[in-house]
Amino acid sequence: MGSDPREQVDYLIVGQGLAGSLLALNLLKRGKQIRVIDHGHKHAASKVAAGLINPITGRRHALTWRFLEFWKFLQTDYPHWEELLGDRFFHKIPLLRFFKNDEEQARFEKKWEAGGFVGIEVDYPGSKEDVPFCKYEEPSYRLTQTGYVDQALFIKRVRQYLEHKAAILTDTWSEKDFSREPGEVRWKTVSARTVIFTQGFMASGNSYFRALPFRHAKGQILDLHGPERPHSPVLNRGKWLLPTGPGSFRAGATYDLNNINLEVTEDGSAEIFDAINSMVEGDYQVQSAKAGVRPALHDFKPVLGKHPWYPELAIFNGLGSKGSLQAPLLAKELIDYLEDGVPLSPQADVDRFRKYL
Repeated sequence: MGSDPREQVDYLIVGQGLAGSLLALNLLKRGKQIRVIDHGHKHAASKVAAGLINPITGRRHALTWRFLEFWKFLQTDYPHWEELLGDRFFHKIPLLRFFKNDEEQARFEKKWEAGGFVGIEVDYPGSKEDVPFCKYEEPSYRLTQTGYVDQALFIKRVRQYLEHKAAILTDTWSEKDFSREPGEVRWKTVSARTVIFTQGFMASGNSYFRALPFRHAKGQILDLHGPERPHSPVLNRGKWLLPTGPGSFRAGATYDLNNINLEVTEDGSAEIFDAINSMVEGDYQVQSAKAGVRPALHDFKPVLGKHPWYPELAIFNGLGSKGSLQAPLLAKELIDYLEDGVPLSPQADVDRFRKYL
């Protein structure tokens, strides 16, 4: 009998967005043999996302799940990868959040007075002294455990690193090329112990995981050129304006549960641009518009771990708009689970959706 011509690796990762990139880096750091399948889709959600990190979100000023754990971890994790990859991706920048109405303010104050933001650095009321160009007069609060990750640049540098390691396969995933049996998965000429699906909203087409209760949301953002605003915080009042460099800004975002596609629309761009014009003084020009789909589950928690019935298959998905914050620690936790048997958080474990699968 002839020898098996397949390439033998430890892990096969499907998708090189933020989640797939961090998994790949961590597995290589552990000395594992991996192959990542990705066709470099320019509209992948991770490449489109602004990468904002914010501990308190939404109209109800909800404290992000496990925020302090995630925040502590990423402050050492991103710098580690920056040193390895030779570029800067993580940027700390404060955020000024304005109330839209008295009801929003009352809701925030109730949580504030009840100690609902313990450990979160909140200055209330916020000060507008360093943003004289801001038109808003409503009360606000300021957050400092905030910032953004340049996800597109990070993914680009990781891809170059994977190419150097001969660990990336520029190809389109198709289940017709895939097979599994206990203890082994196969895709074209590659054989692995485990496949990890990090497909974002495309997981809805994965026959093994498509029954999960996904609740994806389309989002559109704008890249803007405008006046230089040194030391400006992120401004947020439903829509947000993020300074990314001298005269460079990102603005967003729309939230669409009905049209799960990557189409940029004039209405979406107008919604954002009009909000920015009502927010700040100055002349801003649209440089580009982009759309992506935030992958999410109905309970708004991520999903990771082994398939309940097929342990050769694993998933890392559902990060929504919080990927920059959550992905670094969750990638480590998933690998600790797969390699060392360390239990996952029950709130994130795919096993909570066993009845769907």
